[in-house]
Amino acid sequence: MVFPNWNGAPERLIPPSHQLTPGRWEKHHIFPQEQRLRTWFEKQGVKVHHYTMPIPRDLHRRIHGNDGRGGPWNQAWRDFREAKPNASPTDIYKHAGELIHRFQLMGGLIQPYYSAWEREDE
Repeated sequence: MVFPNWNGAPERLIPPSHQLTPGRWEKHHIFPQEQRLRTWFEKQGVKVHHYTMPIPRDLHRRIHGNDGRGGPWNQAWRDFREAKPNASPTDIYKHAGELIHRFQLMGGLIQPYYSAWEREDE
C-alpha cells in the first residue's frame, strides 16, 4: 500500500502490519485433525499441521460447534471428501480457500502449527 506524504516528500511504501490485534487467539487447523479426515488428507499429500492460522477464540469455537464432531467446519470437509474422494492437493487447497472465505476466517498468516519455539513431534 502506498501512502502519500502530505508535506510534499516522495510517496513511500508502507508494508501491511502482521501483528494481531489484542485479544484471545487460537491456532486453527485449516485441514481438520479428526482422524478419518487427517488420514485422508495425508493420503492425498496434505499435512494437517503445516497449515494453521490464528483466529479469534470465539470464532474458532463457533465454527467447531459443540457437537463433538468438529462443527460446521469439519462437516464441510467431510462433505468435500465424500464428493471428491480422489481430490488432488490442488483441489484440496482451493477448497480450503473457499472455506476460509465462506466462514470469514480473518486472522493472521497461514503458518505451521509448530512454530520456532515449539518442537514438531511428527
